[in-house]
Amino acid sequence: MEADDEVHAPAFDESADPDPAKDNIVLRRVANAGELIAAIPAMLGFSPHRSLVVALLGPHPSKDGIQAIGAVARFDIDSAADPAKTPGLTHVLESVCLSQNASSTLMIVVDDRATGVMTAGNLLRHLAQEGIEPSHAWWVKRIAAGARYRDLLRPGRDGRVDDPRASAVAFAQVLHGHQIRASRDELTDLLAPNLVLADQVRSHLAGAVARYRDDLAAAHTPDRVREQRRNRIVWVLERISTAEELPSSAQDLATIVALLHDRTIRDIMYGLARSEYHGAAEALWRQIASAADGYDRAEAATLFGYSAYYHGNTVLAGIAIATALDADPSHAMAALLEIALGERLPAEQIRVLADVGVSVAAELGIDIT
Repeated sequence: MEADDEVHAPAFDESADPDPAKDNIVLRRVANAGELIAAIPAMLGFSPHRSLVVALLGPHPSKDGIQAIGAVARFDIDSAADPAKTPGLTHVLESVCLSQNASSTLMIVVDDRATGVMTAGNLLRHLAQEGIEPSHAWWVKRIAAGARYRDLLRPGRDGRVDDPRASAVAFAQVLHGHQIRASRDELTDLLAPNLVLADQVRSHLAGAVARYRDDLAAAHTPDRVREQRRNRIVWVLERISTAEELPSSAQDLATIVALLHDRTIRDIMYGLARSEYHGAAEALWRQIASAADGYDRAEAATLFGYSAYYHGNTVLAGIAIATALDADPSHAMAALLEIALGERLPAEQIRVLADVGVSVAAELGIDIT
């Protein structure tokens, strides 16, 4: 949680899959505390460090009388001397619980410092004073196989963490192609600038923009303009098909950046989030975000963030959207997605954007599904 005086609410990550039919990746029963704690890295997409993790419980969508984990929220407790006093903690936590219709909460404090248990106790007391009392709470130094956890509410009921790599949740995530990172920093690094590549892309960008502008101007008729766009989109899709195995050249990246200035082409790219090529598209958006700056970096990061959001990875989506707004605070789509994430809108409520992209592509005779 950030201690900056201008921040009125703590930064947090939240992971929630609104589709309970998706092999119960997030909505699931947990047999014991060791299993629950071991499953947290898979639920978040990374292993938390010096964090307050809150698992929100609610009715199982298809099994009466069973409580299930509907979402997991993570709050950073690394930067504050006394995390319990961070402004806005209880407000944000109450908002998250309300948005998920949580009936009760489980809390895990992950803190490897000598004061870790004391920090956990302070957090629990502070939250209790604000009327937030978890049904279960544990402290653990780190989430690793065999690490000892302490039960903060029921002394003596301590135990050891199961192997995070062998958890059912981790298996389901990997099965669906989702990597589990060692830390949140690894997620942030996915969009880190590549200054060398950025210089190379910049050297080609002006020429790429001019060529596409001149090609459209020379087309003369609407049908020829339509043909030009269609040919360029097909070319981009070909680049996407190899993006995961073979990074694009600086010249190709510059050409794609120039084409994303065309609103029609940009809108179609959002449609790739619902296609079988969404992973390859995300790889390309990461390359562009790392090799561009300003508006172009924001555009690529927003496409990447939207795709992550579409597939329920709100942690990664939040990082990408924050990256986009840092590159260009006026980026309209990034600002809208930031609001959607802040209000914890389920992914299904933002999927219409991908539907529009698919429809626009179909009007050009291209099937991107």
